[in-house]
Amino acid sequence: MSDVSIALATHNGERYLPAQLESLARQTRLPSELVISDDASTDRTLEIANDFAAHAPFPVRVLQAPRRLGFSNNFLRAAGVCRGALIAFCDQDDIWEPQKIEVMERHFADPQVLLAYHNATLVSAKGAPIGRVYRGLARSRVFEPLARHPWMVVPGFMQMFRRELLDFTAHQRASYDVDWPGRPLAHDRWFMFLASVFGRVVYVGETLVRYRQHGANVYGLYPNERAQFDRLARGIRFIRAAVSAAGNRAALLRRMDQELPPAWRERATHGAAHYDRIRGELETRRFVYTSPTYLARHKALYALLRQGSYGRRGAARFTLWDLMLDFYLAAPLGPRLRRLLRK
Repeated sequence: MSDVSIALATHNGERYLPAQLESLARQTRLPSELVISDDASTDRTLEIANDFAAHAPFPVRVLQAPRRLGFSNNFLRAAGVCRGALIAFCDQDDIWEPQKIEVMERHFADPQVLLAYHNATLVSAKGAPIGRVYRGLARSRVFEPLARHPWMVVPGFMQMFRRELLDFTAHQRASYDVDWPGRPLAHDRWFMFLASVFGRVVYVGETLVRYRQHGANVYGLYPNERAQFDRLARGIRFIRAAVSAAGNRAALLRRMDQELPPAWRERATHGAAHYDRIRGELETRRFVYTSPTYLARHKALYALLRQGSYGRRGAARFTLWDLMLDFYLAAPLGPRLRRLLRK
């Protein structure tokens, strides 16, 4: 078994924090440490954290930020001082099931697994179950490097990862978020990107956290269906952002190449080439929306079809829904579609 550190970020969390801390103390496999990084709270959060540290069944370190860092930087700060071989992010307002650490840790017996994430139960503010984050996905699955959808979002509280991924934190500020252009990748998206390039990622079908929806979440539930709708509504703007994001990831991997061991260097090279291919597919798809002539738009569409961009062979993971949108709307209407998609 490996040492497991918990990185808990807090900010004005007095209402739900006690229940979360109690759930950590009830783990069947206790962590080696808990790091609580508080982001300039003005309520009783720090008092609650320090009281818990005094009697917790494992070491607890409480850090206080001198100024507001924001949720992502606060999580990175907490993870950065963790000492365990494995690190699990923890939100202040959820409840961990007792077996979470024990179940998640097992998947790291495979040295190629760099990150694992699990399903979660959605609960109301009062703790009543209201659904699951991933409906119909009860079976676990192992993803080989570069096998995941490039823009899939997995909340940090579901993740456990190897501390080796912290070695690349200095590059995070130069990253580019496809859903928030102009911002770097949030902590959870950053580590998922790295893990999916340099090793295997495991999805654990068990629901191991009660994910509380209380109306004041920094980020509440954001299901994949909603993400797809928002990206459709943004139309060509999303495709342009994805072109930039893919190019950014390829450039970051080439920049990291100089500081990597040989095995990881080869994966960085493959990863950069993979994101170059994604960028190329996105550029071609952009022509389906923006080319001024009907013929040019259809040429771009058929180029994507010929190279298998729609479906599993495509690096950018264009779906059947994307194909229908491009064939029935984008190619016939071209630039006129932008007005319909709220450009």
